Amino acid sequence: MRFLKYSSRALFLMALLFVIGSCQEEEGTTLSQAVLASASALNFEGTDSAPQIITVYADAEWVSEVPEWITISPTSGSGVMDVTVSVNDNIRDGALDNPRKEVIVFKGETLASRAEVIVIQAGDKYRDVRDYTLQELVALEDETVVSVSDAMVMAVTSVGFIVSDEQNVHNAYVLSETTVNIGDKVSILGDKASNSQSLAIIEADQTEIVSTGGSVTYPEAKDVTDGVDTYNATSREFIVVSGIMNGSNVSVSGANYTVSITDAPSSLDLEALNGHRVVVKGYFDGLAAPVIKILVAEIQDNGIAKDIYFFEDFEWLDPWSVVGNAGQTVETDNLSATAPQIPTPKIDGVSALDALLEKGYEFLRVTTKTPGECIYLQQNYLKFGKTSYQAGIILPNLAEDIPSSASPVMSFDWCPMRQGSGKIDPVNLIVIITNGTDEVTFDIPEAGFEDGHRLEWIRAEVDLSGITITKETKITIRQTNWQIATANRYFLDNIEISSLAN
Repeated sequence: MRFLKYSSRALFLMALLFVIGSCQEEEGTTLSQAVLASASALNFEGTDSAPQIITVYADAEWVSEVPEWITISPTSGSGVMDVTVSVNDNIRDGALDNPRKEVIVFKGETLASRAEVIVIQAGDKYRDVRDYTLQELVALEDETVVSVSDAMVMAVTSVGFIVSDEQNVHNAYVLSETTVNIGDKVSILGDKASNSQSLAIIEADQTEIVSTGGSVTYPEAKDVTDGVDTYNATSREFIVVSGIMNGSNVSVSGANYTVSITDAPSSLDLEALNGHRVVVKGYFDGLAAPVIKILVAEIQDNGIAKDIYFFEDFEWLDPWSVVGNAGQTVETDNLSATAPQIPTPKIDGVSALDALLEKGYEFLRVTTKTPGECIYLQQNYLKFGKTSYQAGIILPNLAEDIPSSASPVMSFDWCPMRQGSGKIDPVNLIVIITNGTDEVTFDIPEAGFEDGHRLEWIRAEVDLSGITITKETKITIRQTNWQIATANRYFLDNIEISSLAN
């Protein structure tokens, strides 16, 4: 199958070159009008690296531009030719030099007739590396190789830790596999990077614990509780928020935005805090409306606020979202955001659909056409339906019966899709509570968006007081627009069934 794939590609390239070459003969030019290469990048060891062969496709003559430490043979040619690429040993003053990366260019007559091949050679990444302060780190370009010495660990996550300087002013998020504790002093070798909000990250190759048991003093925290819907920052401010813990999110009464704990370590035991009133302090880690991200340093538990019988924010699907390059259509208002079908992204052979089914979810799909998948993955929520295809979800069974004395409320965030013309899909959602042969249906109001309206989350609430809900109850969310040949697409996130604590 792979042979056929490559053969087809080669035939296509040759056909393209033949067509262009025919035109060229009529015009009487010499250099190629189209040049392509069989590889876009080559990797070599630092020393004693064997030559590699690539193929150059051209419709006429081509020439090359080659960095001085790279040798190719031949350096020019005509038509389709194999080219041997070799590199010199990456040695300086008798020792391995820094890694290097440059580009070979195969070119014809025009700027459009260029093929570039990146050549990367291994080396001593940390030769000549200099030590940077955390203040200097912020301004560095991404991919700069850095050394940071004697930085204090201020917070720990599941994939790294926050470090601050002695003045407790500048900080960075270190991605590292080394186990550290708050109060440790560390030295780090790695690459400077940034998150989507240009906040500094160090991707550590080496983390050395210099000392342990240091005393940590946090800066005065900025309280964002009252202004959570408008808060943003250009640095990792130390912030505090008060609210109710729902999964890994802190919900603030009356607010549209939530505060999400990023990379929560197991030591926080967030599950035990579900439904509790909490005060959370930590470092701002970016904004992905309607979510503020925080790297937690401290959590104060102020007791149970409500009984949560079910909660799902789909954040656990993040590994599949990353593998599938899933986008965020609602937050970015981008109709072209990537949305892979849920069976497509896989981790160790397990798809996102497999993982959802394993948790007890069921899915409904109907169509006026040939049956097919119409449920998609976003980061980190779900998209349902496409034109002529509708879909819904059945929640996993609750772990326990809801007491008859409780007054449960079901809530979730949803958003209808907008068409390319600007028309908002006329989605009518319903919640169906099924006990055996008994069904109760609740209508969710339409979005009410005017055509062209920017996509945004809508909070839906359903009062389930007086409704029997047991471990056997089936709870369904779907459209009323069912098995019809129109577009009724929607997004779904943050599903919760809870009641105020007695």
